[in-house]
Amino acid sequence: MAGITLGSTMNMSAKSYASIIGANDKVRVGILGFSNRFRNSLGKSFLKYAKDMNFELFTVCDIWNRRRDEGQAWYKEQTGGSILTARNSDELWEQKPDAVIISTADFQHALHTAEAVRAGCDVYVEKPFAETMDDANFALKAAKETNKVIQVGSQRRSGTNYHAAYDYIKSNKTPTGNDS
Repeated sequence: MAGITLGSTMNMSAKSYASIIGANDKVRVGILGFSNRFRNSLGKSFLKYAKDMNFELFTVCDIWNRRRDEGQAWYKEQTGGSILTARNSDELWEQKPDAVIISTADFQHALHTAEAVRAGCDVYVEKPFAETMDDANFALKAAKETNKVIQVGSQRRSGTNYHAAYDYIKSNKTPTGNDS
């Protein structure tokens, strides 16, 4: 077995090893779009597990300076630390995140996903993933070309309010329209 492993790495240059995240390296995650959903749900959940999972938020990217400022203030409030900013995705890619959390406007999700994986990032993206099949196929093509990890979230589906609504509907207490 050792020969197979050794043989499979013989074509890798010493420089290529620099891009491999080691067990002790933190995964650097950028926030692409500082939305209310990120502030109230995604960010808090992420920070809860970041230390155990060896992740760190290190930059917030938003084209609106108000949202960048809010992102910095939110991060300082949550962690006591500071976070970098980027005015646009070009600046974000220059900062070399390992992964991004995309929480921009719905119509941008698939296009930002394609851009992110082509920039070398793994992606967590809010739902909806895409608003058109063309956008979905564009992102799918980028995903296949890059072999990056993409996860599409569905936060609201697991909220207690949705479970309560489901239970209420199943209880047959819902008006049928035939009630007088």
